[in-house]
Amino acid sequence: MTPELKAKFTLKPSKKPLDLPQQFVSACFSPTGVFLLAGSMEGTVGRWNVLLEKPEPELAEKPALTGLTSWVSTCVCLPDGKLAAGADSFGNLACWSYCDDGGEPVWKVANAHDGWIREVIVSPDGQKLATCGRDGRVVFWSTDGQLQAEIKVGGDLSVMRFAPDGKSLFVGSLEGKVSQWDVASSAKVRDFDAGVLFKPDRLQDVGGIRSMAVSPDGAMLLVGGTQPVNGGNVQGKPTALAFEVATGELKKKKEFGETGDVYVTDFEWHPDGCWLISTSGNPGQGKFLCWRVEDEQPLFETKLSNCHAVRPHPSGKWLALLTTNANSNGNGKVVDKDGQYRGNSSPLVVMTFPG
Repeated sequence: MTPELKAKFTLKPSKKPLDLPQQFVSACFSPTGVFLLAGSMEGTVGRWNVLLEKPEPELAEKPALTGLTSWVSTCVCLPDGKLAAGADSFGNLACWSYCDDGGEPVWKVANAHDGWIREVIVSPDGQKLATCGRDGRVVFWSTDGQLQAEIKVGGDLSVMRFAPDGKSLFVGSLEGKVSQWDVASSAKVRDFDAGVLFKPDRLQDVGGIRSMAVSPDGAMLLVGGTQPVNGGNVQGKPTALAFEVATGELKKKKEFGETGDVYVTDFEWHPDGCWLISTSGNPGQGKFLCWRVEDEQPLFETKLSNCHAVRPHPSGKWLALLTTNANSNGNGKVVDKDGQYRGNSSPLVVMTFPG
């Protein structure tokens, strides 16, 4: 770890977070960086123009994208620069033209899965979508919403990623299982032992795979979650597992905090060989880190309030972190001046790279 590299990843926060008016659980930038989309807990996809000509990025809200029913737990922009897809916790899948003023879907598949769709991703060539969810299925769709194929993986599927060449798909579950599948044949290639990220606690399954990433060369698979201590108010250390794809061998296990810091929630790759990582734990606990697998200590680390996603802007100059408002509380104690319970929101924290 050289001083020059450490300085390159010493990010500067903006003066204040970008205000998102409600609670969002997923987010993505359009390929050009002109739009930000975010999936809400109210069944819509928020949409903003990103005003890049300002000294610091600002957002101009546009009409939300509609047509889904419940939590939009996943959304993604297609590389064509026009379309975006999202899915909800009722198993519905939809696609929009996010550049248009209207908010209705271009197409929609009701009950695409039996229950919660936890992830929708785009293949590297931009020609297909893949969805997974609690019904244990991975389903492949054309970009106009036609079902192409499916893989019956089993379990409560939580996250997945394509290999860079698009030939393999890596899938993780809330039961702590990780597997690699051949896309063309739907055959399993291998399993990865991520059992340390899962624990049955009385009647509760605790932990599971919460985040995943594949290195740009396809050689390394990163899996994130927690090493659970107990259920209920989940306690555990946020943990990343780095596997060699060719052999399935675990090359490194790295903890990013103490027991109350809980989950590694997201990974994103930076071209200078560093992983951008978010964590979320007990109310108010969270971090953003820049880390290389070969290092023991992060290049950069800062505390945040329950960070759910990190999204580098396509310009490469800055990134956005989807967080939760400070003093978030679910037991009714946090009230406004009129004695009313305040709903949570999702401040978007902007961090700028030096230079």
